Amino acid sequence: MRTGLVFGTFAPMHLGHMDVIDIAKEEMDKVIVICCGHEGDRGYPTFPLDKRYELAAKEFADDEKVFVTKLVDTDPKIKEHWDQQQIWNYWVDRILLHLFQKELITARDELCFYTSEADYAELITSTPQHIRVHLCQRNRPVSGTMIRSDLEGNLDKIVSSFAGYIRELRK
Repeated sequence: MRTGLVFGTFAPMHLGHMDVIDIAKEEMDKVIVICCGHEGDRGYPTFPLDKRYELAAKEFADDEKVFVTKLVDTDPKIKEHWDQQQIWNYWVDRILLHLFQKELITARDELCFYTSEADYAELITSTPQHIRVHLCQRNRPVSGTMIRSDLEGNLDKIVSSFAGYIRELRK
């Protein structure tokens, strides 16, 4: 099975992420959205990892082609000791192990990471796992950093489940 992998902190999930997910959906048999992070990451306090996972799962609940999973970064301090390539080698291994354990992928699957970040694409391509990477061009150039600077003013750039959550927080 041809399986696309889209990962991110999704703090919040926005239309730029959807561009990447939509490209993966067009090309692959299924797409796995991997919500990543740890306590205190850029999603906190508004978007704790469990909430991001819940909202992403809600966003794709009716999409038979998309599966959502959560991967906790259990050792965010490795960045203090390893270079970027070592970190990505470790991270890709963790992602693959997690997906096998959750039975979301098999050894026969043809895997491809989808990202719009050129530096991520280069680092993933250079891992020992030799997994294909599709560097995507977003139709809607938006970033989580930009959105977090003005959540209220950027609700139109956020996917519906996350925007609804923000609206509920503000009541």
